[in-house]
Amino acid sequence: MNLVFGALLIIGIGVLIVLLAVVGIAIITRSRSKHGTSGSLSSAALEIQSLLEPEKKRVVETMRAEEESEDEDDRLQSPPR
Repeated sequence: MNLVFGALLIIGIGVLIVLLAVVGIAIITRSRSKHGTSGSLSSAALEIQSLLEPEKKRVVETMRAEEESEDEDDRLQSPPR
């Protein structure tokens, strides 16, 4: 009888470990999707810096112009729906 309970206890502990791992992975994945990338953080910092230092404003304007041209290129290259 003790052998059966011991086997059930070991199986239960194994299932608990697997469940904890699955929950942990799900939480980490969800946490990553909520946060932006380091590139977006850098862009935000540059935007703030451009407010404080007027010479940085030209850099931000150049970045925006490049993004707009890339978006326009992508839109022109994508097939119509």
